[in-house]
Amino acid sequence: MSRESRRPGGTYLAGWLFADLLLVIVLVVLGSEVPAAAPDPHPSPTATATATAATPDPSHGTSASPTPSDTARPGGLDPVTVSVGVRLDPDALIAGRPSETAELTRQVTEEIKRYEGRTAAFVMVFGTVRSGGSVDTGRSDAFATAVARQLPQAAPRFFPPYSEKIIRGYHDSGQAIPSGTARIELFFLLS
Repeated sequence: MSRESRRPGGTYLAGWLFADLLLVIVLVVLGSEVPAAAPDPHPSPTATATATAATPDPSHGTSASPTPSDTARPGGLDPVTVSVGVRLDPDALIAGRPSETAELTRQVTEEIKRYEGRTAAFVMVFGTVRSGGSVDTGRSDAFATAVARQLPQAAPRFFPPYSEKIIRGYHDSGQAIPSGTARIELFFLLS
């Protein structure tokens, strides 16, 4: 065997050199990243009247820095949901009869009394309408949507304004659910 055959080839060493160099570059890039700056708790006043009025006056001893409760507050929806139910005449509500709308308002107001002081952030309404013993999914969807559209009018301080992104109707095809039942699933913000 010759002496040349025992040495590793130049391309072999170049590959390892390239890998080591790449690793060093990655470490340098990661180490040089600057974290995002926290917002300035003492912003400079602007020329608009509303921003100037909102700027605290140091002579009154108030501080513009956030309180611990402001910074520690988690965001998002509470994973624990609450269900309330109403029983109505689906066809009368879909047709927009005032007597059925008033009955929806009465039942919803009664059901949400337990949650006084809270506001629903996201609402799903599941409606059930039976026809000939089986669930009519089209009418069930229409019933649930009619309930969803009326909720903000029934309790404006509790429900968000109507939007299909925030309050939405669906059919519920559960076998044990009586016709004319709407189950209102409430999601609250974490507090």
